[in-house]
Amino acid sequence: MPQLKWGKPNQFEGWYFKQVDATEENAIAVIPGVSFGRNEAESHCFVQVLDGRTRNAYYFPFPLEDFQSDKKHLRISIRDNEFRMDGIDLHLKANKHEISGSLQFGEIIPWPVSRFTPGAMGPFRFIPGMQCLHGILSFDHKLQGNVIIDNRGINFSNGRGYIEKDWGREFPSAWIWMQSNHFEEPGISFTASIANIPWMKRSFTGFLIGLLYNGTVYRFTTYTRAKISTPKVSEDAVTFTVQDKNSLIEVDAQRAHGAMLKSPEEGLMTGRIIESLDSSIQLKYFTKDKNRTELIFEGTGRNAGLEVVGNLSEIGAIQV
Repeated sequence: MPQLKWGKPNQFEGWYFKQVDATEENAIAVIPGVSFGRNEAESHCFVQVLDGRTRNAYYFPFPLEDFQSDKKHLRISIRDNEFRMDGIDLHLKANKHEISGSLQFGEIIPWPVSRFTPGAMGPFRFIPGMQCLHGILSFDHKLQGNVIIDNRGINFSNGRGYIEKDWGREFPSAWIWMQSNHFEEPGISFTASIANIPWMKRSFTGFLIGLLYNGTVYRFTTYTRAKISTPKVSEDAVTFTVQDKNSLIEVDAQRAHGAMLKSPEEGLMTGRIIESLDSSIQLKYFTKDKNRTELIFEGTGRNAGLEVVGNLSEIGAIQV
């Protein structure tokens, strides 16, 4: 099989930049990525945009040759669109739609990285053949700048942002994902991914959950040996609890209508998922010791991204 210029056949790589303005009337997700098929003719790069206010989704494809990236730092170019840890620049136009603008990011708070936990995937990142890898690049950061979507100007100055990335062959067959960094108290961010992970001709339910509170990221993951309850999913809500020996989080997310995005299948952007940007996440965060459980924080995350995808029985969820 011929090798591609930039990557291996039937692989993808994508980044997710979420922005919410200071008024909380506008939320957008900007998703640059690259899709590798079996050869260059089946491959392309793209920028996908989800407008939470109108619930419209836009997909701008580009030839593979328009993709450039820096392997050491987050710096991606897709023609004259740029994506960096300190901001993005957009110049998108196709099918009578036009999206342009420039945003600057400041005071980024990443997932904690150490020698033994190099990012959100922890030691799973080193296991060969994983279907999909996941990274959280910024729990929360400040925004400055403006974006224009089809003649509608949005001032994102003093808003809040979030960044993550995924790479591999394809997304899992079933998952729940949610994220918000708009709680009653500033500086709080919550993200959770629960997914079916293929492994050795079988599969297991893996999860990555992080809470940024009072300047500290509290991690609840499969590899930290945290325990998650059976998720309960209805048309209106997703509920579960997760805990370790020191902490407990209760989650009650309220689902909103979303828009359809393209997603990777064997590297190709042929899948379809629904994502909302105006859901909400009710959280209760407790600390524990041998004798008692103490409520530390209770609040509702607004402008939440939320996805519920696939056959949920594969992750042990109960539909109610």
